[in-house]
Amino acid sequence: MSSTFFSFEIKFKDIGGRIGRLTIGKREIETPAIMPVYNPNKPLVSTMEFEREFKSRILMTNSYIILKNDELRKKILDSGIHKALDFDGLIATDSGSYQLMEYGNVNTTNREIIEFQEGIGSDIGSFLDIPSLPDAYKPRVSEQLEITLQRAKEARDAKFVVNAGIQGSTYMDLRERAAKEIGVDFELCAIGGIVRLMEEYRFSDLVDIIATVKKNIPANRVVHAFGLGHPMAFSLAVALGCDLFDSAAYALYAQNFRYMTAIGTKKLDELEYLPCSCPVCNKYGTELKELNDDEKIRELARHNLYATFEELNRVKQAIRENNLWDLLSVRMRSHPALLSALKKFAQHNEWLSGLDLIRKKSSFYSLGDESEGRTEVVNVRERVNRVTSENKIEISPFGEVPAEILDIYPFGSIMTPEKLNNRIDTTGIRDIHKVKKIMEYQFGSGADSLIDDGVRIKRSRRTGRIRWIYDKKELIASVRASDHFIIPKTPLAKKLHKFFKYPGLRVVIDSEAIPFVSEGKSVFAKFVREIDMDLRAGDEVLVVDENDNLIRTGTLVLSPQECLDFERGIAVRIR
Repeated sequence: MSSTFFSFEIKFKDIGGRIGRLTIGKREIETPAIMPVYNPNKPLVSTMEFEREFKSRILMTNSYIILKNDELRKKILDSGIHKALDFDGLIATDSGSYQLMEYGNVNTTNREIIEFQEGIGSDIGSFLDIPSLPDAYKPRVSEQLEITLQRAKEARDAKFVVNAGIQGSTYMDLRERAAKEIGVDFELCAIGGIVRLMEEYRFSDLVDIIATVKKNIPANRVVHAFGLGHPMAFSLAVALGCDLFDSAAYALYAQNFRYMTAIGTKKLDELEYLPCSCPVCNKYGTELKELNDDEKIRELARHNLYATFEELNRVKQAIRENNLWDLLSVRMRSHPALLSALKKFAQHNEWLSGLDLIRKKSSFYSLGDESEGRTEVVNVRERVNRVTSENKIEISPFGEVPAEILDIYPFGSIMTPEKLNNRIDTTGIRDIHKVKKIMEYQFGSGADSLIDDGVRIKRSRRTGRIRWIYDKKELIASVRASDHFIIPKTPLAKKLHKFFKYPGLRVVIDSEAIPFVSEGKSVFAKFVREIDMDLRAGDEVLVVDENDNLIRTGTLVLSPQECLDFERGIAVRIR
């Protein structure tokens, strides 16, 4: 592990995607983030423009290029990389692995390039991992992986945060092994060897590789998709849990007079209209084609950066609104290979459903056959099995659903093409039956018995929806207006605690946190000692000490695995 201060915490999440706060040393960025690749030998966009125009707080450059340029090497060694590049944000450096992949050899050693990155003051650096091409001869890939893992060991005590390459070509057993070994020692894991897959539109293979890596590293590791710089794949990679991307594509495409969009790339000469309103396109319009080659390349590079940052912001907004699936459904229809990748994505839905939220802010839009594989569907089908009911209705894509729970998320907000104007009427079902069945769905089989038939149920005068549950004069639960989930008060929480055996519904916390949680302060992940792994982010949970004494109730913010793996961030928001 690096001696450099490193922390990462999740602020918002959806599917496997997360908006996080990454701190390295004294510098902080929000993830997912793009690291524009800056070539000091032939920059198309200045570091000042990255920082001021594109608001970038992180960039990437190649330490091998610097090492092999005598003048540049001396300048950067003398002043440090931040001053030499005039960039105050985080600077990540590559080791020359890309040159190794392209040309078969580099004139440096692993030790030399690590020490050089330390000497120039890289915030994030790399060891000299060996990228293997897709479908390469497996024994050769195994040999290359052995060298990569050995070189990783040499980098464990580096003075920078190590961008630790996980290799293994398209062989999932090798990727799994690499992920397990790298994930133990390094906080920043880089999925390498995927550029050629992107170039060949092998997005299904990309999905399998990212998913295999993510499943085999701790949940608190920051994940860098090395070389994945085209916006058309951002939603897919972020939904699988990638946090960092580097983009040389903005410059490489510009040099070939290619114009990037969120759904693909066009040759500039073939465009009669520019489908963008960035400053470059607004200024030039199709007159961009009339510029001399140098100006055209520079302005195309700027447009490509605008398109890149725009799409990443769109993905982040989708996470905030909990409709990343909807963005995926739209984006993956821009090319048949992407649609195939979305179907491959659904093959990992059991794992992803454990990370996803059980309830969301946005409506559930059924946008095609792939909706069958959504994580919400996996979670719903599992929970519906808890509910005993003879009054079931077929609701696509969820299957048979008890009519008593149709007010809750996602049923209360589902929109499918055949049911846009045909909402199911549940007014004939008694409120007590609704409450009991929601209890079973939300907390588990038998939870309906904790609600006496004689409770008093009050509806909101404004919305007409169930809002409060009283046992005599005592309020035992409220019902959240946004998703109709039950929020237990202390009397009902005590019943849940007694009825469900340890560790059911529980988040077990360290004794150090008890005084703060007792006062109503949030539970931070570092204090979680054990948790019911069947819980989902968004669930109402029982917070207990290690002797199973009930302390408080709250809303689970992270997934169970994230609660156990993370050292920072809120795990349970106490009521």
